[in-house]
Amino acid sequence: MFRVYYSNQITEQKNLLTAILAKDPNPDPFSQEIVLVQSLGMAQWLQMQIAQEIGVSGNVQFPYPTSFLWQQYRVLFPDLPKENSFDRQSMLWRLMRIIPQFLEQPSFEALASYLSQSDQLKQYQLAEKIADLFDQYLVYRPQWLVLWEKGQSQAVVDEIMRAVSFKQKNAKEIATNVAWQSILWNALVTDIKQDSDEAIFNTSHRAYLQQRYFDKLDNLTATEKARLPKRIFVFGISSLPHSQLAVLKKLSEHCNVHLFFTNPSMEYWANDREDKVLEKLALKDNLSETELAELFEKQGNPLLTAWGKQGKEFLNLLTETGIQDISLYNHFEDENTTLLTQIKKSILYSEYRSTFHLGQQDSSIQLHACHSKMREVEVLYNQLLYLFETYPDLSPKDIIVMSADIDSYAPYINAVFSRYEKEKRYIPFTLSDQKISYINPIIASFLQLLSIKENKFSAEEILDLFDISAIREKYQFNEQNINTLREWIKSVGIRSGLKIENPEWQNYNSWENGLNRLLLGTSLKAENNGWQNILAFDESYGLISELTGNLAKFIDNLTAWHAFICQSQSLSAWQEQLFALVAQTYQENDQSIDAILTLQQAIRDVIEQIQHSHFEEAIGIDVMLELFTQQLSEQRSHLNFLVGKVNFCTLLPMRAIPFKVVCLLGMNEGEFPRQQTINSFDLMQYAPQKGDRSRRDDDRYLFLEALLSAQQMLYISYIGQSLTSSQDKLPSVLVTQLFDYLKENLPETDYAKLLSVHPMTVFSPNNFREGKVAYDKEWLEVKNNILPRKDFLQKLTKTQEDIMSDIPLTQFIHYIQEPIKYFFQQQLGVRFEQNEDKIEESEIFQLSGLERYNLLDDLIQVEEQDIELFFENEKLKGNLPARYFAEINKTKLTEDIQLLRNTLSSYLSQEKNVIEIEHSVIFAERKYQLVGNIPNCFNNEVVLWRVGGLRDKDIIQAWIYYLLLKANNHPILSLRFYYRQGEKANCLTFNDISQTEATEILNLYLQDYLASQTELKWAITKDIREYFKSLKDPKKSETNPADLCRNIVELSEDPYLVRVITQTEALDFQDIAQRTEKWFGVMIESMVEQEN
Repeated sequence: MFRVYYSNQITEQKNLLTAILAKDPNPDPFSQEIVLVQSLGMAQWLQMQIAQEIGVSGNVQFPYPTSFLWQQYRVLFPDLPKENSFDRQSMLWRLMRIIPQFLEQPSFEALASYLSQSDQLKQYQLAEKIADLFDQYLVYRPQWLVLWEKGQSQAVVDEIMRAVSFKQKNAKEIATNVAWQSILWNALVTDIKQDSDEAIFNTSHRAYLQQRYFDKLDNLTATEKARLPKRIFVFGISSLPHSQLAVLKKLSEHCNVHLFFTNPSMEYWANDREDKVLEKLALKDNLSETELAELFEKQGNPLLTAWGKQGKEFLNLLTETGIQDISLYNHFEDENTTLLTQIKKSILYSEYRSTFHLGQQDSSIQLHACHSKMREVEVLYNQLLYLFETYPDLSPKDIIVMSADIDSYAPYINAVFSRYEKEKRYIPFTLSDQKISYINPIIASFLQLLSIKENKFSAEEILDLFDISAIREKYQFNEQNINTLREWIKSVGIRSGLKIENPEWQNYNSWENGLNRLLLGTSLKAENNGWQNILAFDESYGLISELTGNLAKFIDNLTAWHAFICQSQSLSAWQEQLFALVAQTYQENDQSIDAILTLQQAIRDVIEQIQHSHFEEAIGIDVMLELFTQQLSEQRSHLNFLVGKVNFCTLLPMRAIPFKVVCLLGMNEGEFPRQQTINSFDLMQYAPQKGDRSRRDDDRYLFLEALLSAQQMLYISYIGQSLTSSQDKLPSVLVTQLFDYLKENLPETDYAKLLSVHPMTVFSPNNFREGKVAYDKEWLEVKNNILPRKDFLQKLTKTQEDIMSDIPLTQFIHYIQEPIKYFFQQQLGVRFEQNEDKIEESEIFQLSGLERYNLLDDLIQVEEQDIELFFENEKLKGNLPARYFAEINKTKLTEDIQLLRNTLSSYLSQEKNVIEIEHSVIFAERKYQLVGNIPNCFNNEVVLWRVGGLRDKDIIQAWIYYLLLKANNHPILSLRFYYRQGEKANCLTFNDISQTEATEILNLYLQDYLASQTELKWAITKDIREYFKSLKDPKKSETNPADLCRNIVELSEDPYLVRVITQTEALDFQDIAQRTEKWFGVMIESMVEQEN
């Protein structure tokens, strides 16, 4: 018995199914109930509903139709293999062997041209497309394959020629495609026959299998009949191929088959045509406007006609089959119907024209236009909060959010919905259907290791692998070790590349050179100079050397793997090395075991697929990467679906599970319906038939199913405005069709309420205007200025005892050099610097300013006879540019430093001493002491130098040293600061001042320093010379010092000063100017710059 149950509500069908299970239970408790579904989500939902209605859901199997029917074939034909010999993957690898054998034939000219480069990846991709096509032919055009096997290719051409959609201009192309496809198919059949006897082949071949199965069903023994299922339910499936429906029909002669079909309309709508089709017909037949209007009135609901092609064709198949049917339609008798229900009712009665109304509080249909995916998710979050507040009986499990590309939305969903996890406004949520390679770092890293053939092996790229705990633990690294390794890698000069030797130059920024330095450093010091072209690295010496060994082991394994994948390998070699790669890369533990088992199973599956097809050629890494990317991308996370939270998932066919609220994200033009690229050699495109699958038709029906499954609200979101220009963007054509339909059937005032256009950012004041929904209280507080604005520089609450009596000289100098920065860092603990910890990826071809300065700073202290050795060591460190650039820079560096070296030569040969400083002062009856050292004392002189230009902070440092020497009456004859000015060597000194004056200035500094422990005291410290020069400029004699300070401050880009300006009501520029004069007036007057 075969029965079809029609209903416009899947809940009605569910109720009937559970009623059948409850009232007519399976007499054999050990026999499984079979419920065919087309998605795992539907199986989960139905299982939960059965358990809820009956009390338990046990021994119920939810197979997919294709796998179930193959199981049934094997019940009556036990010799059939578990996997079909004509399985798509099996055909693919057989075609990989077969295709090259025929490329010399004339009909294969196009294929030969495509494969002319001997690219195995292109050959694989072509074989994949052809295997996919043959798989489609087996399901939808088996008669063509039978004709090809009989040598009747012309009959296939003739059938296509007779097709309605055939265009004469494609005749030659079709004949050519039929020719080469028939040759390949027959070669494939011959190849499969060699692996099986004729009986197994005929039962494996779907074109023959169905008829043999039908014959077998007509002649069953009692034992064979007992093996058949007692009954079969088909639930939540909107389309089946004609061949599968025929098998179920035949099976119904021996068991009960209950097919539940969600039919949107109780009227017969299979012959309805879209408006655009009727308009073309009117043009062709010269129909008048009256005749065309009459034709329109006879049509059904426009939405059903536009979106329901897939369901309509299946409905036609069911009708033509003559199966007994039962109707269970919900007529929506409630008078106070929402707009959503009105649309469903119009579809139910297949009304071409309707009169809708929108209630005052009716929000059952919503369209939201946003600027970005992030904004879509933020708006959705606020709208859901509003729904929970408005409808207390609504719970998170009543809401489903679907997107055609859930992987691209997942980061934004996690960011927005996880933000308030510890607050009352937190919404529990789950993410399903993500690619496992997107959410599991071990899977992602495995694919990364497969793709490293052309990689640069940059330091950052390798260090990123250690972010994965399973890799860290395998090589016995902890997070602190990784920080150490990062510093080591940067210090030994590793940037990118595995080997030192390159075709054109030696790469001393390679992993090989860096590791050699680290390993040598475990037993030697850098002071011993190079050994066998390696310079030791000091910091890897001692107990910490174990880190070096573990890193070397990891890089050695990686190098060996890279060498392996650079050549094509046999299948057995791939099998061995892939398992070894997983074993030597990832540590097995409770957190990683699932991912490791997934990888091991994927390796077995891929290897078995190739082995079964007897493909024995060597395989390149490009093909293996493609295989594993497909294998691991097909595996998605389904475990989180329907777990009592808001469900985020992919918009999949036949997942029309009823939810109170259905939300659709990313309904953008060009992105949904999803684009489908049809192969140019796909013969089915010329002769389409009822039941053929189309991605775009699937998506149209998906949209219809989403509308029908929404019980209370359909929420649609799309990117409706450009993020850069706010220019309007169109939604999906399906959304446009829906809203055009509503525009025709709703009053204009009601229609205008359906679209909500949202601001670009979450903090826009427009989010908080009347009519908008926003729960972002943080931004509301900002908008309303709830918190009174205070000046940023508030006085700190410190007692005198909190201030240390010993003042470090380095901190004191830092304060005078950059008082605002010092205050932020030392008193507030705030740092605005961006510590660029990223390691450069390319070898050095040109020295940066900092690299050049560091080399000059080291070079100035190198003896003349050791300069060549110095540069040789720098080369081994990876600090010099590659190839000839090294020689150019060596010459330039030597020339640039020569004059300063000559000037300092007499000092550099002497022993350096330090002067200990203890300068005491009493403030507020408490003694403070400035303590520290003044370096570079040579006999009776203090000589400082810098291999770069003279900076303000250098002048300030030298000035404070000078003041300390004078204030403490130290017997030093002079203090000199040498620096480079272009190619010249200049010297900074100070005119003599009295001990009393030096003490007064020092005490002023100290007083402001101590005051700044609680309240910032600051002056202009950048471009000091220019500041004082401007004050004395006759052309600027009218310039007020306070105004000049204001100009300097407002033009400053210093982040610390900018923060003070923007968060302070009014700065006292008069006070700043006076302090600048007190701090540095005497210093500027005393400065003497001399050219040597």
